[in-house]
Amino acid sequence: MLNIYIIYRAMFDAKGNMHTIGGIENYLLNLCAIFNSQGWHCHIVQPAKKAFSLTQHNFTLHGVTTGLYRGNLKKYALANWVRKQIDCENSNQNRNNSIVIFATDSYSVKMVNYNSLAIQHGVSWDKPTNSTQSLSQYFFSSIKQYKYLSYIKADSRLVCVDHNFVNWYRTWFNTAGQDIKVIYNFYDNKISEAEFAEKWSDTKSITNIIIARRFVDYRGIKLIAPIIKQLLPKYNIQVSFAGDGPLKPYLTEMFSQQPQVKLIEYGVDDSFNVHKSQHIAIIPTLGSEGTSLSMIEAMAAGCLVISSNVGGLSNIIIDGCNGRLLMPSSQQFSQALTASLNNPEQSKAMAYNGLKSIEHSCSKENWTRQWLDTIKTLSETSL
Repeated sequence: MLNIYIIYRAMFDAKGNMHTIGGIENYLLNLCAIFNSQGWHCHIVQPAKKAFSLTQHNFTLHGVTTGLYRGNLKKYALANWVRKQIDCENSNQNRNNSIVIFATDSYSVKMVNYNSLAIQHGVSWDKPTNSTQSLSQYFFSSIKQYKYLSYIKADSRLVCVDHNFVNWYRTWFNTAGQDIKVIYNFYDNKISEAEFAEKWSDTKSITNIIIARRFVDYRGIKLIAPIIKQLLPKYNIQVSFAGDGPLKPYLTEMFSQQPQVKLIEYGVDDSFNVHKSQHIAIIPTLGSEGTSLSMIEAMAAGCLVISSNVGGLSNIIIDGCNGRLLMPSSQQFSQALTASLNNPEQSKAMAYNGLKSIEHSCSKENWTRQWLDTIKTLSETSL
């Protein structure tokens, strides 16, 4: 039986309750579920003030004290703990029954003679800078890139969620000797043909628009909110800002007199049903984006996606075919949204193309198969 150790920052408390839930955490829980379905024993290893172990539904949770290590350096204490566990389980030094997964590449550690891989969730250091000086921009960009390059070891195995990172990485290094695989993010549910037809049947009635983003600046909230406000008097639209974050007061104040705009929140399991009632999903992100789960869920729910061309988003959308792909500028988003509202039949056609384009490539079944193949291949690799 395989033992799989997933090393990550603390996402549970000592009682096993999640105190952090986001894209990466949801990704890890789904990994544990598919590994458990194969009879493989999963362990999530995280920092803790006091050591503990708890048996959960699909994995065993281990809280490990990290001593004097602080911040990102805690990963070394976690890796050492995992090494000891693997060596105890494999007294004959046959470590092929154990695999180490670093939940993010920034939390990876070099582990010689252990089967390990890291997950790369997309370029996160491409957020816009406020500097107008080209020399300053170059300097700080170089520092950030060097920092993230230092996380990736020359012989490390990587599973990436998009090709954007891979293209960036190979401008720095020869990747011929590295094991790098791209596995797109996935959707859980998909709208049926009949449901899609019904959803788009009355294109002259109200158009539902959703912006499902964390309310922070780099997710493009301040880019899209003024555009929405300008279009409200001109079109029969209902707009939902779905999420939370420090810009919530900004949105609340801007739309306090606009009943057509709602600020909502929903759980991870409710995303598909929420998007099923929407016609247009806007992703105006300015940086730090992989193959967005939010985008894929919107397409699977039959929405027309209007997105910036940031990170891995351009791996999914072909502009004018299965969505609209734009520079993250107010002018382009205003023009694209206006054109989409003025031509509902064209919007419907692109939404349908979007649904069909991810039907296989981003399905949960395909994601599962690729991950299981990756783990099986890794377990057969001689150390």
